[in-house]
Amino acid sequence: MTSFSINERAVLAFAHDAVMVVVSWTATVLLFSNASSSAGPIVSSLAPFDIAVLGNLWPLLAVAVPVQAVVSTVFGMYQGLWRYSSLPDVQRIVASVIAGSTAVALTLWVGSWGNGANGFSAAHFVVQALLLVVLMAGSRIGYRSWAEWRIYGKAGEQGTPVVVLGAGDGAVGLIKELSRSTEWRVVGLMDDDPNKRHRLLHGARVLGAIDELPRVARTLKVKHAIIAMPSVTYPVRRRIVEICNKARISVLTVPKFNGITMSVGANGKVQPPKIRRVAVEDLMKRETIVLDDAGLHDLITGKVIMVTGGGGSIGSELCRQIASFQPSLLVLFEQSEFALYKIEQSLRDEFENLPIASVIGDIKNAKRVAHAMHQYAPSLVFHAAAYKHVPLMEETNAWEAVQNNVLGTLIVAQAAIEFGVKKFVFISTDKAVNPTNVMGATKRLSEMVCQALQQTGETRFEMVRFGNVLGSAGSVIPRFQEQIDNGGPVTVTHPDMVRYFMSIPEAAQLVLQAGTMGLGGEVFLLDMGEPIKIVDLAHDMIRLSEQTDNDIKVIYTGLRPGEKLFEELLADDEHTRPTPHPKLRIAKAREVDAGFIESVTAWLQQDRMPEDSDVRRDLKRWVPEYVAQVRPRLKSVPTSGNTAATTEKKSA
Repeated sequence: MTSFSINERAVLAFAHDAVMVVVSWTATVLLFSNASSSAGPIVSSLAPFDIAVLGNLWPLLAVAVPVQAVVSTVFGMYQGLWRYSSLPDVQRIVASVIAGSTAVALTLWVGSWGNGANGFSAAHFVVQALLLVVLMAGSRIGYRSWAEWRIYGKAGEQGTPVVVLGAGDGAVGLIKELSRSTEWRVVGLMDDDPNKRHRLLHGARVLGAIDELPRVARTLKVKHAIIAMPSVTYPVRRRIVEICNKARISVLTVPKFNGITMSVGANGKVQPPKIRRVAVEDLMKRETIVLDDAGLHDLITGKVIMVTGGGGSIGSELCRQIASFQPSLLVLFEQSEFALYKIEQSLRDEFENLPIASVIGDIKNAKRVAHAMHQYAPSLVFHAAAYKHVPLMEETNAWEAVQNNVLGTLIVAQAAIEFGVKKFVFISTDKAVNPTNVMGATKRLSEMVCQALQQTGETRFEMVRFGNVLGSAGSVIPRFQEQIDNGGPVTVTHPDMVRYFMSIPEAAQLVLQAGTMGLGGEVFLLDMGEPIKIVDLAHDMIRLSEQTDNDIKVIYTGLRPGEKLFEELLADDEHTRPTPHPKLRIAKAREVDAGFIESVTAWLQQDRMPEDSDVRRDLKRWVPEYVAQVRPRLKSVPTSGNTAATTEKKSA
């Protein structure tokens, strides 16, 4: 049922509509009176009006005005603001006028007003309804136009000129909202559809195909272009970036490609969309992830959830995703004081009512881990804490990688069993498959620890493997951006190096989804999409920074310790099976004997500090598929944008 509130604006709108009912009926009666003269409707309309014909109007208005007022109120005509009048308001006006006219006609026919409807035919009611719609809708749209001109008119001429790329629904929505902005002024649109050429969209003309952007930009002196094509293919986006780069135009977008996102300011007014530069993530082919919300609510809502490494790139995003499903308590376990402070403050700002426990601790400290488990009694643990940087862990830090990644996992996992955690999700990596570096071998050994512990308690262990995440602390992207900002060169280790990439939110969502599946001991694989050449990534970032390959050089420096050219998601002796989710598969990993735990624990807890060579030797014993990589080295060879640039190799 519609709720009503009385305010000054509503009273004025109510009075306006009552006057419009009087005006529309008066005009209708006079129109029909003159139309019945012998001179015909056109000529007679110029003759003096016979005031006597208005005699029957007063009884009609005594019914029409209050009935139409009640109907309009029921239809919610006085709940909105005229300055925001739009198509839904016009539709509401049409519906209320039709309903009101029908109600007036029925009242007159049923009442004792003389002959029929007091001498008024159906044509009278049709014409009056049309006039009333025009008067009511025209007043509102006219007021909105005046109000927007008063507020935005002058600013619209002062904004930075910009070309919108695309002339579809996304562009229409963007233009409407940018018309309110004091920052931007749309001077035209570009679209490859020839049928849209020279058409007008909200006052902006389609100037030509996107390939003509350099010419249009020179003519109109435009330095910025905004992509407004939500459904465009990724190759087209890449082509647009290249066109803008050649034309020396900044290429921008709105926060989401899949629609225009709006925000509400502190004053309650709708704000124009925030414009940002196109990021490298926008040029990668990643499909939208559809999550099993019901399953995630069953898993998380009202439960105590613990995340180790909660301040890291993946851990912090996991915390944000988990928080949206309203756990009863979110326990953040983190070694870094600053990282813990940052994620805690971020969560408190975004989720005001979320109970948070911020625990500083080292996962290798069994007493601290046990204390946290005992105190908060989590039902689900996401174990994201780990050392992940391959070259750093390869030399001088190999034993620390083993201690943190393997021993830390063992301690947290055993505590989970001891304190009745129902499910333990271990964040692994694609580098655990046929590992060629210490980091990858330690992650595979950690998987094996979880597999072995699965056989010893009620806790269900699940492992999730995925590749690189864009924008993470160890990602190549921040490094490339820093090099570009410093004027180059951008250093790439090898022209043939490829990696799988996904965004941090995407990875976190699929980790949560994997948490709803499995009976224990499974290794889940995330669909990482197509592998991407690192050198292509570097060139994309150069173009997005409005530079060319001549401005910023790319040089090859050779593989670093522990790196390999290609990452794999499955080991040779593994196979996969599908899950209900299209972006998750389950790998049947090599089985591990439960007795494995006792011997590996003795190795992890040895008193002496082994040398790196000893660590690599022992890892080979525990992880037979681990083979240290023989690295081809390259001289620093600059490229010209061609990924097939000549390289000079030496034996490692």
